[in-house]
Amino acid sequence: MKFNKNTFRFITVIIITTILLLPNILQAKEIDLKDAIDWGIQHNYDLEAIKYNIETSERDLAILDSNKALQINLELKPIWALRGQESDISDENSNQSSATSETSLFTLTAKKTIADDLNISTEISWNENNFADMSSFEESVKDINANIQLEKQIYPDSYTQSEQQIFQTENDLKKEVEELAWKEAEKQIDFIESYLNLVRSIEEVNLADKKFLLATEELERVEQQIQLGESGYQQEAEAKIALMESKNEFFNLKQNLIQQQKKWYLELNLPEDIQVQFKEEPAYLETLRSRMKQLTLENEKQETLCKQVLEKHYEIKNAYIDKESVLKEAEWTENEGKPQINIYGGYDLSDDYWSAMLDLSWNLTDGGAQKLKEEEAEAAILQKEKELDQLIKTLQLEMNQMIDQDQYNQLNLQAKFAALEKEQFTKNVLEKQYQEKIISSTQWQNQLIALAEEKLKVKEAQDLLFVNRLRLAHFLGI
Repeated sequence: MKFNKNTFRFITVIIITTILLLPNILQAKEIDLKDAIDWGIQHNYDLEAIKYNIETSERDLAILDSNKALQINLELKPIWALRGQESDISDENSNQSSATSETSLFTLTAKKTIADDLNISTEISWNENNFADMSSFEESVKDINANIQLEKQIYPDSYTQSEQQIFQTENDLKKEVEELAWKEAEKQIDFIESYLNLVRSIEEVNLADKKFLLATEELERVEQQIQLGESGYQQEAEAKIALMESKNEFFNLKQNLIQQQKKWYLELNLPEDIQVQFKEEPAYLETLRSRMKQLTLENEKQETLCKQVLEKHYEIKNAYIDKESVLKEAEWTENEGKPQINIYGGYDLSDDYWSAMLDLSWNLTDGGAQKLKEEEAEAAILQKEKELDQLIKTLQLEMNQMIDQDQYNQLNLQAKFAALEKEQFTKNVLEKQYQEKIISSTQWQNQLIALAEEKLKVKEAQDLLFVNRLRLAHFLGI
């Protein structure tokens, strides 16, 4: 056999490509379902978005907390004094030429929040006159302008603006943490459901492949019978149509399987060098199925189950946090309309004296703005209570729907087992007929495929019951 240059080059390219790709193929890591789910919980895009919000809230809270720490500020202000030539405005006896002199003003301030509404601050400064004569350091020190001050809000006993921001940020952080914990469990169930759908899709593709092979064999058998004069156009047309339908079904199921797998990998955010083992029933699922089979709710009262939901569901927890925030905001709004009383005390080093001051401020009339703000705050409280009541009713309805769905899934599974039993009986009858050569091999193989399809329907019904129970257990906080 002779090879031309193009053929040789083509074979060389294939060999080189295989050598280059082989290490990547060999390095592909295979993991089981449990490891895949753990990876997905850590890297899923939706969960990462919540984690990012948590990190942002934590940073914002750290920034707000840092404002309570000691704050030191250094300020340098160069001062240029310009003396111009005599003019109508300047002194008539001044006859100096234009000149520029540069001096500096140095200020050092420090501030610390000691406790709620209690701040201490100090300021040390030198002005340009203090730098006029630097011959004596002691004299310069004596000329320092220094003071220390204490500030305390006496009435009303309310949060400062910084404390309000901290309160709101802490509540946002609590809500995000609750949401993350709930969504992680929810995503875990989603991953399991998609995995089971993939496993069943693989079985469907395998059955469709068998149907396609049988349809191919049937067409070949019909063509042979036509040659022998035992069949005609009608049988051939039916066999060809059956082959095309089975081929289309196989192609469609196979493409759907590929898309399902890609979507699942995307949800898990798995890297390309990691592959998941798709087993019929890994140990991780066996353990969960065993737990869900023991889940019984028949003897539980609706009131008890509803109480569990209202205690565990993250939306309820976050709704109460929101209500707390609204109540606090109403309190702050009310305090804004009250007299503001602050007390100040301090010591001035340069003049050597102590001082104390009581500051009272009260907006006697504002055109009704304060009253409108308070009415708006009260309306916000009422609206939040309505939202909470509506949420409770919605969760109660959702719980009842999930319990009803569980009952339906049990009945559906019983029906699938009954259908399987019927198909098993038919299979036993046809098996005898096949052994006695009453039916053809194709008919027998079709019966085996029909039995496998009924078994698959039972598995799908079991999966539906299992996944719904996982969601129900999660919903009830079990």
